[in-house]
Amino acid sequence: MLQLGPVDGLIETFGPFAIPALLFVAGFVGYLVLVALGRTGRDET
Repeated sequence: MLQLGPVDGLIETFGPFAIPALLFVAGFVGYLVLVALGRTGRDET
C-alpha cells in the first residue's frame, strides 16, 4: 500500500474521494485569493 503520511489517515477516514475534494478546495481558495489580489490592485490605481 502507498504510504502518504497524513494524507493516508485522511483517505482512511473519508475514502478516496478526499483527494479530488481537497484539490478542488485548494484551487477554489487560490482562485479567491487571486480575485482578491486583483481587486486590491485595481482599487489602488
